[in-house]
Amino acid sequence: MLNQKTRFFPSIALSVFGLPLLLIQPSAAQQPTTGTIRSLNAGDRTCYVEVVNDQGEQFTEFANFEICEQNLVGQRVQLTYESGNIQAVSCQGNPDCADTETVMLITQAQVLPAPTAVPQTASSRVQNLPDGNYRYWSGTPSGSVVSDDALLANGGATFTFTKRGNAITGIFGYVDGEAICVQGQVNGNTVSGNAVQTLRGANVISAGETFQSFGPSGYLQLRRGRQVNPEVVRYGSAQLNLNRLNRINAGSQVPPRGC
Repeated sequence: MLNQKTRFFPSIALSVFGLPLLLIQPSAAQQPTTGTIRSLNAGDRTCYVEVVNDQGEQFTEFANFEICEQNLVGQRVQLTYESGNIQAVSCQGNPDCADTETVMLITQAQVLPAPTAVPQTASSRVQNLPDGNYRYWSGTPSGSVVSDDALLANGGATFTFTKRGNAITGIFGYVDGEAICVQGQVNGNTVSGNAVQTLRGANVISAGETFQSFGPSGYLQLRRGRQVNPEVVRYGSAQLNLNRLNRINAGSQVPPRGC
């Protein structure tokens, strides 16, 4: 769960139909200088930027309208701020209103290059991890902590699992997509065993001896599938290759004890 940063300017009180209205806006304090852009929205007053910093905290910031015209959603960027004037809240969107207020605006968003993945060594192999719960991701993280919104923005595949000795049980799936339970024995970074998909309308990918990929990534290969019922498909053979996935924070989801 993201930690939504709530930050305030001094409140501006207006009256609508005789009732007080408290208007809340971002402040200049603790504005993120780097982060992943979640969304860009051009409003009447300015461009609104939702950004998740490297600690997983979410912010909404003001920006020049030109920022909303750039292809930045899902990108990790370095942000530059300058003081500037935007239409005052009291104008209520009236284009003829000349009232302004001074705020901190994002004037530049420089896309940062993806960090180079660190080659896996013998000590970093899944086989050699201590017993515990882990999560691996096909993306390249900027740090050890990746927020849920960063995953949604970047997509890819994840494997959230528990390790007991060489026994592995976990959920392999695509961000905001299909998932499947995998269990087996790990050798190096490869898990060999079986898998169970529980999903209404799930279909057998491979019923024979030929491996077929679960989804487009090719990380998980399945065969010997059997339709147990309209919602359950079991695979007698599964191979999951984690060589190209990177370890990130375990997240809030608890891995299953069995499939």
